[in-house]
Amino acid sequence: MKSINAVAMTLLSTLLMSEVCFSATISYPDRFQHEGKFNAYLRAMYINTRISNDLIEDRFGGFPDGAELGGTGIGAILDYNSSYWAGIVGFDASLYGVAMIDSKDNGRDLFDDSDGTSGGFAKVGQGYFKLRYEGDGWNADSQIGRGRFDAGTLVTLDTRIVPGSYQGGRAHLNFTEMGIGPLPGTLGLETAYINRTSPRDREEFEHLLSQTGEEIKDLYTYGINYDLKAIELGYAHGVARDFNENTRYGLTLKAPLGDKAGVVLDTQYYQFKKAGQIWERDWEAGEAAYDDDATWLNINLGLLLDKLRLGVSFSETNAKLSNGQLGYAYFDHGDNVDGRMDAWTRSGNDFNNDGERTWQLGAEYDLSGHSLLGASLDGFKVMTIYKQGKFDATDPFSGRRTDVNERQNEYRLYYRFDEKEYAGLSVGLIYLNYRIDQDFVALVSAQPDNVVSGSEARVYLDYAF
Repeated sequence: MKSINAVAMTLLSTLLMSEVCFSATISYPDRFQHEGKFNAYLRAMYINTRISNDLIEDRFGGFPDGAELGGTGIGAILDYNSSYWAGIVGFDASLYGVAMIDSKDNGRDLFDDSDGTSGGFAKVGQGYFKLRYEGDGWNADSQIGRGRFDAGTLVTLDTRIVPGSYQGGRAHLNFTEMGIGPLPGTLGLETAYINRTSPRDREEFEHLLSQTGEEIKDLYTYGINYDLKAIELGYAHGVARDFNENTRYGLTLKAPLGDKAGVVLDTQYYQFKKAGQIWERDWEAGEAAYDDDATWLNINLGLLLDKLRLGVSFSETNAKLSNGQLGYAYFDHGDNVDGRMDAWTRSGNDFNNDGERTWQLGAEYDLSGHSLLGASLDGFKVMTIYKQGKFDATDPFSGRRTDVNERQNEYRLYYRFDEKEYAGLSVGLIYLNYRIDQDFVALVSAQPDNVVSGSEARVYLDYAF
């Protein structure tokens, strides 16, 4: 059973084609944290985004920040992970440093100040007390302070040079002997509370903010996950005070197909609701994503065949907005707080406009065991993703409802060095091309940055000591 479960779980984790994969598939800092030691992690990153829209260029003279966005930078994470005193209590701390090499007027969240004159920063990204305890059939762990918190509907993104941080606390409680019949089972409970955030592109720990800059006092969230290996059930709920309320329901079915193959059916349903006066004031200012509530359904089928992984996904969004704009499913808990969104179709542009139906095909292949011109390809992985969506929107010039089609092609190449002298070094290349066939959508959308044709190239170079 151990090898069968490993196959199914590997399939699930690898095929989750969300934005987290941009860096997590290349490297993730927590993988290199060793208890009782200092751990160093370096990342160099280049991101270049080119956008185009004939309507905006002809009628408005172009985009405010220009048609080329992005920058180049290098960063470092220094982590200290203490041992646990009496096996229960410890303290961790992290120092983050970012240096800007180059930046356009809009640095694509690489640097907060991206006007070309500055942008580097250093901060204590983490500093928290940690506790853990293991009993008979259960275990628990928690952290209190400033750190990278993942729980419920809250997530810490690591898709730029350094990850973001939150101030507050989180806790996990796992019951490990909750099986049913022959199926081993684990019941996991998690919760988190935060009242400050330090996004990945800046130094300060600041208040949680709405889209119009209003202060959100705090956020609490919790989740329940029941994993029976072949069946997994998930529920998560989060509330940003007086702003919004997000809920996720998940069902995953996993089955092995021999020793090196497996299939997974993953279904996720999201509900988003307004939760008070701050959201209403954002709506009045024309900055809200929907009137009262929104939903996002995501259905995915994944297949693992030895070194080949395939995935097909479907999603449908409903997010009515009656102020004249095109709504969308808003899954964050604030302008500077990142919400957890595991929908497979959330890669690159979100394809989450009101009334949109989206199809996605993805494939990944591990080139280990192959060679090119006599050179070994061990350590290389390639991935391609194709996505298309369709919805309708009102053309402000004709007043007519018009069909809108958007599509995206994405290509990724990863390489992790296995040679002893380069251990810890990895490289990632990502290229994305996005096209939408109606330029007017950028004028009526509540998320105009996500409905502009363009292309993007990213390069990651990571090294963990």
